[in-house]
Amino acid sequence: MSSNAAVKITDLHKSFGELEVLKGIDMSVAAGEVICILGASGSGKSTLLRCINQLTVQESGEIYIHGDAIGASKKVNQATLAKQRSRIGYVFQQFNLWPHRTALGNVADALMVVKKIPKKEAGKIALDRLTEVGLADWQDEYPSTLSGGQQQRVAIARMLAMEPEVMLFDEPTSALDPERVGEVIDVMRALAAKGHTMIIATHELNFARDTADRVIFIDQGVIVEQGVAKEFFESPKSERLRSFLKRMSG
Repeated sequence: MSSNAAVKITDLHKSFGELEVLKGIDMSVAAGEVICILGASGSGKSTLLRCINQLTVQESGEIYIHGDAIGASKKVNQATLAKQRSRIGYVFQQFNLWPHRTALGNVADALMVVKKIPKKEAGKIALDRLTEVGLADWQDEYPSTLSGGQQQRVAIARMLAMEPEVMLFDEPTSALDPERVGEVIDVMRALAAKGHTMIIATHELNFARDTADRVIFIDQGVIVEQGVAKEFFESPKSERLRSFLKRMSG
């Protein structure tokens, strides 16, 4: 395995009952690389991300983060798994914020609970991360008073505060009103420009084309095609990808 691989996945299989969702996924993500994963709903994109973070446990296959096998690979206990997960940031479709905490509290509390950082220091880090996503002025607002785009940016700030080695985004704009998509996309582009390792399941073709180093197309649980973003969109090799891109662009 390449020494600079941030994520390495070998022969990953996952089923739910009789339905085999992932059918032997192999992929490698270099440190600092931005990967966008495309595919129709039900293709396996979200399941793949959930397996990387061990929110879903695979039937077989190995997942490595910077060379360390994680989760089911080692049949680890919950304490060890929690420590492994702290290396992996995860932004969900839904924002998963604590409704009884302010924007600042949502970020700071995560630091205090998971990393045992003292309250004052956690508050400073939280404000820095909220500033990074353009929400310093909203630090005292509760999720119910924030737009969907602002809530998702709080969720991204919370992830950033944990300083993960790998960032996973599961359709981060799919729950947003169309006019709010751009503000989240802008934050993600800025993160990509800073050299973060990012794996993003998305339907945003323009974002994938403009921001990703590589794009991967998953269909029915297998990787059908992958390549450098420009070539991926301009010269799709498989009929399945051509059909998907035409459908998404139409």
